[in-house]
Amino acid sequence: MSARAGVTDALLAATESRQDVPTRARTMAHLRRLHPGADLRLRERLADLQRELDHLGVGNPSSPAGRDRLLAFGERLAMDWFVPRARAAGIPSVGVDAAQLGLWTDGHFGAGRINLDRSRAPVRRGLGRWFARGELPVVTGYFGRDALGEPVTLGRGGSDYSASALGALLGASFIELVKRTASVRSADPTLVPAAEPIPRLSYEEAEELAESGSRVLHPLAVEPARLAGVELRIRSLDRPHEQTIIGPPSGPPAVRAVTVSPGVALWRLRFPGGRGRSGVLAGICGDLAKARISVVQAFTSAALVSVVVEASQVAEARAVLARLVSRQNAHLEGPESVSLVSVVGSGGIAALPKFPSRLLVGALGVSATRSSVTLAVPLGEGIRAARTLHRALIAAPIRANSRRPRGRRAFGPGPSPPVRPGDGFGPRSTPQGTA
Repeated sequence: MSARAGVTDALLAATESRQDVPTRARTMAHLRRLHPGADLRLRERLADLQRELDHLGVGNPSSPAGRDRLLAFGERLAMDWFVPRARAAGIPSVGVDAAQLGLWTDGHFGAGRINLDRSRAPVRRGLGRWFARGELPVVTGYFGRDALGEPVTLGRGGSDYSASALGALLGASFIELVKRTASVRSADPTLVPAAEPIPRLSYEEAEELAESGSRVLHPLAVEPARLAGVELRIRSLDRPHEQTIIGPPSGPPAVRAVTVSPGVALWRLRFPGGRGRSGVLAGICGDLAKARISVVQAFTSAALVSVVVEASQVAEARAVLARLVSRQNAHLEGPESVSLVSVVGSGGIAALPKFPSRLLVGALGVSATRSSVTLAVPLGEGIRAARTLHRALIAAPIRANSRRPRGRRAFGPGPSPPVRPGDGFGPRSTPQGTA
């Protein structure tokens, strides 16, 4: 169960600024409007939230644990609001708090990871009781627990992650994530209007898509499903006919999507001796990690190491890298504001000859894996580059396939068996292999 739209943002704002009495009153009025009802449990939860906000409002600092405790109210309120309505509709339901259930995490507040092995027994035992009684457990998403039973949030979009973990732990036949408006497309449709729905992704492609900037899926949501060999299915309430299935690799290699991540900064480091010196990249990443700075991307050559960090961490990264180059007698250049444009799909490397040459020539860095190719381009070029790559690698093949005569195979002339639904050859099914 996810928080209702806008609730997590309101709670985040409460942790990031001092809440005077009028501000707290406005926050509570907003949250009450989003959770109407006279159910006793819901009223008690709202009263608990009021006390938590009052505690912050008198000047008490928001610790990581306190921040997560406040943010967990979003999912708890949604559960308390939803369960009475489900019962009124004839669905026997019961609200289940994930922390009390025993969904264990590593205790890293704000970005917890679920401990699947430790969670398996309590989750199966706890939910099994409700299933045996014929009741539907409505479990809070977005957070698990630490050793003291306190809520540990999983990062924005973490309800995807907890749903995937619960499905994997229960041995579900498949896991379905239902979104209000979003669906998985070949690009962000607000940036690339020609973006197409993606019918199928491999686990690895879905992880690359989530990590490279797609906001539809939590980056860790794929991991529990992959480990358990369970399919993930994503669909939208607004577009119920669009569904993306995430599972083992299927079909020929293809480019599935293009993403763009603006607002990052690139630094270049030149070390005397270049590749002949061991541990250079490990030293850079290690020093940044000690300062809690994440390396978003790294590009390397024999003489040069480029690292990309979030724009919000530029000042901290500058101090860390300045100390490092002073110790190592290296040369530091940057930061340069860039966008990371990623081509996601098992066919990304094979499609490199189709990349417009001006993009490759103008790129500030290029990296590739089995399921993605990433370019660092100047900040102002990101959206244009994404549109160009989408047009060349996704839209053009779709148009070419749609012009092929029905009944002709893609690899040459000659008679073909009749086209059957799902065989991947008809114009309607062609995007499965190309988008």
